Amino acid sequence: MKYILYARKSSEDKSKQILSLESQVSEMKKLAHSLGLEIDKIYTESKSAKLPNNRPVFLEMLKLLENNNEAEGYGILCWKIDRLSRNPIDSGKIQWLLQQSKTKVIQTSDKQYLPSDNVLLLNIEGSMANQYILDLSKNVKRGLRTKLEKGGWPCIAPIGYLNDGKGNILVDKDRAPYVKQIFQMYISGNYTIKEIADKIYVSGLKSRGGNKYHKSQIYTLLNNKFYYGVMTSHGEDYPGSHKPIITKRLFEEAQEMAHKKQHIKKNKLDFIFRGLMVCAHCGCLYTASKKRGKHIYYYCTNGKSKCEEHKNYLKENDAIKMLADVFERLTFPEEVINLMYEASLDKFKQESENEEYLKTKTELLKQLKIRDDRQAELFNLLLDKAIGKEDFEVKRKTIADELNLLNEELKTLENKNQPLDKITLEQVKNLFLVQQALKTKFLKANSNKQREIIKNILWNAEVKDGKITNIKFKEPYSLFAKDPQNGSLT
Repeated sequence: MKYILYARKSSEDKSKQILSLESQVSEMKKLAHSLGLEIDKIYTESKSAKLPNNRPVFLEMLKLLENNNEAEGYGILCWKIDRLSRNPIDSGKIQWLLQQSKTKVIQTSDKQYLPSDNVLLLNIEGSMANQYILDLSKNVKRGLRTKLEKGGWPCIAPIGYLNDGKGNILVDKDRAPYVKQIFQMYISGNYTIKEIADKIYVSGLKSRGGNKYHKSQIYTLLNNKFYYGVMTSHGEDYPGSHKPIITKRLFEEAQEMAHKKQHIKKNKLDFIFRGLMVCAHCGCLYTASKKRGKHIYYYCTNGKSKCEEHKNYLKENDAIKMLADVFERLTFPEEVINLMYEASLDKFKQESENEEYLKTKTELLKQLKIRDDRQAELFNLLLDKAIGKEDFEVKRKTIADELNLLNEELKTLENKNQPLDKITLEQVKNLFLVQQALKTKFLKANSNKQREIIKNILWNAEVKDGKITNIKFKEPYSLFAKDPQNGSLT
């Protein structure tokens, strides 16, 4: 049997702990030699495995394995299983190839995965690789939240403010007066948002590229508490250290005016999918109207005044049929779910921490303490002016890199020592089974319930030429969603 050697280094891993491509290839060649394995092809690439179908070399390897007609088949050599995938979709493809014996074996530096006994283990370790990505995202969010709690804004400054490049937000003296003028025009009740956008553009408010701010941007501006000193992130408010452009009272008056205008329009028809579909061409939301007294049609609002898609209509009944087909991407055969559940129970038992794990963890914690102490000493040297800023920054970065490396090693070690327990398996099984009933529930539900179901699972559905062409799932449904076949949802 011949082997394919696959090596990957994430594009983000400029100088982190993952072995370089050259080192991975070298180490796996040595392993192949020691085990008497024949390497037929070598694939290498510098790409992140966070997103599915994002690695052309990996996809080329999958195509080779899928089309291989040799009875002997191929094996895969890779440094660690997370070099193959860090997302559930690519992991599923690898697992399926192994189950179908298109791939005869996967050999890593310390483990071997075979179709007969270790596919479930591969499944769990692939999930752990995906969990690493999720944990990394949480760490980034924690850092952003810390900055918010200290009064800083970690994102691009809104209209009327500037980022100074040092993490501070400054008032944009050229645009700030226009922001205040927008609020004053709106609370007067004499202008629609589109009229405000037009008039303020003529007055001189333009984007950095000299373009007009459209009404959607003006609407966002009018609802942004940032302008009176409060930052909102993920539904939570934080007091900002930036200088307010307007008073809180002026902002509240704008909200009161918005409420009055909404109340005036209260007698309008309630269309169940309005606001849940967007135009694939221009990104504007879809609205709806009733034609010929009974038929409901959805179409692009053409909010940017440059889209022809608003001339194409989507019937509500057709929208319901196409949205119902979305649920097919969330279902798995019940027998497969039960089989995986029973096999997982047999395979994984709660394990206690072994001696080797404790020894390794103790050493990692010791090294972390040493780096923390060095970091503290380095700051003291800077405060005492015993070291220059340049030398300080170089040494600080070195210690920070070492701390990151040690923390990642500790996290990997702890993840490997936490097998799935029965309660977790039961929860996962139930989550899979729930998806099967969604389509039936959706088709039998009344209009309001249908909207609620779709709103719970989808961020939006993109529409082009009167057909839904793409959808974006919310979590956790995005983890269950399967790729649409032939690039179509219908």
